[in-house]
Amino acid sequence: MTESGQLIRQLREDRFLKTSDIERQSRSIADSKGNEQYYIAHATLADIEAGADTAIYKIFSLAVIFKIPLTQLLLAFGIDARETEQLTEGAAPKETALEPIDLTEIDVSFRLNFDNRINPRETNLLPGKPEEWGMAPTALVKRLQPRRFTYALVGLDDDSMGDIIPPGSLIEVDREQNEVQSFFWRTLRQRPIYLVWHDDGYTCGWCDQGRNELLVVPHPVSRRSILRLKLREATIIGRIVHAWCSFQTPSIAAC
Repeated sequence: MTESGQLIRQLREDRFLKTSDIERQSRSIADSKGNEQYYIAHATLADIEAGADTAIYKIFSLAVIFKIPLTQLLLAFGIDARETEQLTEGAAPKETALEPIDLTEIDVSFRLNFDNRINPRETNLLPGKPEEWGMAPTALVKRLQPRRFTYALVGLDDDSMGDIIPPGSLIEVDREQNEVQSFFWRTLRQRPIYLVWHDDGYTCGWCDQGRNELLVVPHPVSRRSILRLKLREATIIGRIVHAWCSFQTPSIAAC
């Protein structure tokens, strides 16, 4: 039995918990989360106490059941949350930053020009250089980093992310963050939002990934259904780390 397994067993016995208690309480957590991975079956608990590695979902459930901080329990499995803070310092923001563009203070309309192959009502990648897109404010163009990020325009009919990323928003996508991150956020705005390509085009959304399936989850206010895609049929372009929207509906002209 390894150190992590010994600790889990000791914590359970100190609290006079049976394996059936762990099963029952983790079932409640899994049901409340809507995610079966939080559930800890009897056989799984036996493996954990024997020193087997386990998913962070189950570590979370154990932390809740034992009433100890998740970060403290992670240490038993060799994971120091403080290290992630140090390693990610200066990286992408913890939540997608949405900045309004006040057109009353800018003497230029926020208008993007496209060729006739792009439907402005649908979400699309923006081709070419930022200065070629049209009449975007100079101050904004200077902030963009096309060598580092990919840029896209959320379609005027695409309300999949509600008020977090409204239709017509210009979004900045970090191509290096193209794998679904599973961690515990406190607010919807802290949950990573991704731009996903599939056979029907591009979609913005929160993502959950199973063994063979990618779920693209829309904002509740959009009243859209969860998009279920087979992994071979979808590509995560990257995480949306910044978005800019206008106080006015963007005027979009086709070339």
